[in-house]
Amino acid sequence: MQQVPSDADRSHVTETAGDDGVPLIVSVPPGIARAGVVVLHEVWGLSAPVAALVGRLADCGYITAAPHLYHRIGNPVVTNGRFTQARRYHDTLTVEGLTFDIESALAWIRDQGAQKIAAIGFSMGGTLALWAAATLHIDAAVTFYGGGLVAPRWAGVLSGIDAARALKVPWLGIYAGKDASTPARDLKQIRGILTDGTSPSALIVYPEVRHGFALDPDLPRHAADETRDAFERVTRFLETHLR
Repeated sequence: MQQVPSDADRSHVTETAGDDGVPLIVSVPPGIARAGVVVLHEVWGLSAPVAALVGRLADCGYITAAPHLYHRIGNPVVTNGRFTQARRYHDTLTVEGLTFDIESALAWIRDQGAQKIAAIGFSMGGTLALWAAATLHIDAAVTFYGGGLVAPRWAGVLSGIDAARALKVPWLGIYAGKDASTPARDLKQIRGILTDGTSPSALIVYPEVRHGFALDPDLPRHAADETRDAFERVTRFLETHLR
């Protein structure tokens, strides 16, 4: 997967899917695509870096859709760093709404012809990707630094540790060593669960980086080398489990 975002404006459009009209940012590669990816956004909302990733994944041959998880309150996008504001939006989410929105994105991708679909999420979306790998009808999942490992972030959504115990599909967890929201002891517990389980899953920790290191190249915490390595792992993971 290319490290520099492609010109996403040329390839993605806004669609709606589901009975209640879930807005999606989507991108469909040229030719026949047999697999798809749902992208789950950070607490900031469906931001420009998320939309750019949708285009990049389509460039790699995947039918891709990112649902606006905040669409019930007007699809807000919060400036990165304004966590108090973002937290208010985060707290409006429910397990029923999240399930409906993610399944609407999955249904849209399937309607385009995908036979296998993965979920990939960042921070808040990473938490949801792990939960989806344990509970929803997907074929693989990737989590970038998703919190909520011990205590659930929403009622009805499994904690990360409980989701790891219930994994149904291959999962790749990518975490930052200097991230207070995912303590080393909790990551060690998940790694032990994966070691004892039967799912072909893995957990990677980059020891010298902080939370949010991978998605937005314009942020001071962005770590180029670790991001490049992480996306190379994601590329291999998707090729292995979706192709």
